[in-house]
Amino acid sequence: MRHTNVDSNSQLRSGKKLTWEELAQHNKADDAYVAIRGNVYDITNFIKRHPGGEDILLFASGRDATQAFETYHELGKPDLVLKKYFIGTLISNELPVFLEPSEFHRTVKKRVEEYFRVNQIDPKNRITIWIRYAIIFGAFIGSYNAQFFVPYIVERTWLQIIFAIVLGFASAQIGLNPLHDASHFSVTNDPFVWKILSATHDFFNGASNLVWMYQHSLGHHIYTNIEGADPDIVTSDPDIRRIKLGQRWYSRYINQHIFVPFLYGLLAFKVRIQDIIIVYIVGSNDKIRINPLNTWHTSVFWGGKAFFILFRIIIPLTIISAWKVATLFVITDLITSYWLALTFQANHVVNEVEWPLPDEKGLIQKDWAEMQVVTTQDYAHDSYFWTSIVGSLNYQTVHHIFPQISQHRYGEITPIVKETCKEFGIPFYYKETFWEAFGSHIEHLRLMGLPPQSKDDIKLD
Repeated sequence: MRHTNVDSNSQLRSGKKLTWEELAQHNKADDAYVAIRGNVYDITNFIKRHPGGEDILLFASGRDATQAFETYHELGKPDLVLKKYFIGTLISNELPVFLEPSEFHRTVKKRVEEYFRVNQIDPKNRITIWIRYAIIFGAFIGSYNAQFFVPYIVERTWLQIIFAIVLGFASAQIGLNPLHDASHFSVTNDPFVWKILSATHDFFNGASNLVWMYQHSLGHHIYTNIEGADPDIVTSDPDIRRIKLGQRWYSRYINQHIFVPFLYGLLAFKVRIQDIIIVYIVGSNDKIRINPLNTWHTSVFWGGKAFFILFRIIIPLTIISAWKVATLFVITDLITSYWLALTFQANHVVNEVEWPLPDEKGLIQKDWAEMQVVTTQDYAHDSYFWTSIVGSLNYQTVHHIFPQISQHRYGEITPIVKETCKEFGIPFYYKETFWEAFGSHIEHLRLMGLPPQSKDDIKLD
């Protein structure tokens, strides 16, 4: 089964026919193909000239990039540029595919684009972005130095613990702000800025921005809550938790809502190890394949991990005892892990939203933008406090439809999105507070922990 697009494809259906396996082989800078709406394009000679930089095309090469392409471009406008690179058609699909953009999709996109154009507002820039970055990096550097280089604090363990907590929160904010913004190209129009901001995650948090890019931008954002395609909801059999109806039930899941949230504290440690396994052993994050790394990404990957070990472990060991280093490290990691895990879970892993599945032909019977709305839960739009400390994840619906727009603009365009949803009869899931949203995640865990009706889905430990 392949994409159908009568308007553009009727003029292009010629050339060779490629399976997704054949497409996947063309995933390098000197040999790069992408598929968009069933058409295959050889973009090798375009990579260096791409206005959005090389990285996104290197990530997207060798795969169906339809949804990513349509998200980051005005619908229909780039087709004239693409035609010159057309070489054939895609005759099979690796992952689920979506219907053509619906009237809702086209309308909401047009209205938001017009808002910025009419008001002459740069959707990727605002002074508050840089103020928040300054606070985050200031808190990160200040709390780290306080723990190990201020004698008065070094002599008082309780003060070191306080600053370890601050460091953990600042580390989480690096993930929620500069990393997240750069991975969606939503801060400035400069690819070099995106590279530098992304790399802060490697060097300060010890986790790969490259792996995050594949998991988050090319996986989760495209295939939100789709089992077998969204890396954020991948599970094994058995798993530490049950979050999907498709998972086999085990008796260990009873009361999982009580103990599973505590395990979220292992997230940071898990991610740092998992990075190496994904890139150098498995070669994919679930179904999202990792393309060959270039020199920049290889250097950042290993350089980041080496620097992280140096400044978080080796240097502190020359100043204070090993047990203190270990204690402060664990406290910081727990704070980072809990904050990131709990804020992300409240948006999608909840009972209120949909968990779509493709039909037997691999087609999601819903427009992509509509699916983003119904698989997402927002909360606390009126709270500047929560908007600031969760990196605007409380505006997750808008973020999923318009990831290329700065999170500092979400409050301005949310009324447009909500009104358009209402006009087209699309439910917009919302909780008044963060605690209600988080509570819905806990309730989802509780319900998924209950024995299912069918005995075929049950296996006793």
